[in-house]
Amino acid sequence: MAKANNVPTIVLIVLSVLLSGCAGTSSEEIQGCMDEVAQNYDEAATLDDDSCSYLDTDGDGVFDHLEVPGCVDEGATNYDSSATDDDGSCAYPPASQYSTAWSEVGMDMPCQCSDGSNYSVWHRDASQTHVVLYFQGGGACWNDFTCVVPGGTYKTNTGEWDDPTPSTQENSNAGGIFNFANHDNPLVDYSFIFVPYCSGDIHVGNNNVTYEHGEVQHRGHLNAMSGFELMKSMYPNAEEIFVTGSSAGSIPATLYAMKSAMDYPDASVSAFNDATGGLVSLETIDLDTLWSINETMSDFSLDGVVSFNNLSSADLVIVPAMQNLGIKFARYDNAYDNTMRYFNGLLDNPPFDYNEQIRISENEIEEAGVDISGFIAPGDGHTILGNSGFYELEVEGHSFLEWFTSFVEGGQPEDVHCTDDCNLNPDGSTV
Repeated sequence: MAKANNVPTIVLIVLSVLLSGCAGTSSEEIQGCMDEVAQNYDEAATLDDDSCSYLDTDGDGVFDHLEVPGCVDEGATNYDSSATDDDGSCAYPPASQYSTAWSEVGMDMPCQCSDGSNYSVWHRDASQTHVVLYFQGGGACWNDFTCVVPGGTYKTNTGEWDDPTPSTQENSNAGGIFNFANHDNPLVDYSFIFVPYCSGDIHVGNNNVTYEHGEVQHRGHLNAMSGFELMKSMYPNAEEIFVTGSSAGSIPATLYAMKSAMDYPDASVSAFNDATGGLVSLETIDLDTLWSINETMSDFSLDGVVSFNNLSSADLVIVPAMQNLGIKFARYDNAYDNTMRYFNGLLDNPPFDYNEQIRISENEIEEAGVDISGFIAPGDGHTILGNSGFYELEVEGHSFLEWFTSFVEGGQPEDVHCTDDCNLNPDGSTV
């Protein structure tokens, strides 16, 4: 019987052993993240282990690589419902139905600045029935030290630099009430008469005085009245007149509000003081004579009634209120306004707590039976109407913008006074 040939079988067995040996010695899979957009991508990985992690820089729940740039504001005209990341492209309908442009109106003599140069007023034409009469601030001058030119405590001329147009408006809080592109501005549709300040006499003087460094033309009242008369000629049918000013321009605002109420008996007139609540003069300077205020007060029917030599901010509210013209009053202050404290020192007033003086003044007004809304913010800042704080400031949970808007719309909002940390500035520093 022939023997079986086992060679093929042996060969197969050997090959199987060899092949199994090769398989057993192969390298193991490298596990890791294989997605190249992941922040932990491992280029050596051969087996994805679901460990990939992704950046979400803005924390909106959408990973960076999945973000869709575009306009995410539903109020914008180019809103993109698929966009997840705002790229600054949002466009909005105009905040005002009127032009936002300002024009400069030159005034004839005897209007002039303190250096004798020509004077002009700025004007924004919008609503024919709602008007803002605004007085610019900028120091004061009454002696050789304060009237030094140049480098004194006041502005000596006017020009293109007085143009109230904010440098940035669109999508911005810059410029305060002068930002006519901001939808939150309650005065956005008002016409504006902007009265520049260059006379060193808080808009109430009419005199020329020679100081050590030369002659100064204190013609602030003539300049202010030119703006007032421009308002009357352009808006004879005004129904709402909002009279205000900042710093030195705030001081006479209530007087020109009274003048407005006299000349517009059927209009609603409001007066708003920006940053002069702690004003005091204590007969240390004869301002009445230097600026001939006794004469200019006759235009307000107040000759012999008001003396700027001895008064406080309370007097400048109480006296107009006593004329029973229906004027509404409100004001804003910083508790430790550094600019106002500086000028109180220049007036040779004795040192006093400015925060306390603001509150004393407000109490005097209310004790005289006059309604006034006061907003006192902490810190040593100065003025609010022309800066971003107008939109952004909150004091102890109260929005200044909402408070101010309520006043503009006819309300008499409750006082908002800082009670804690009144000496604390927004940057965390203390007064």
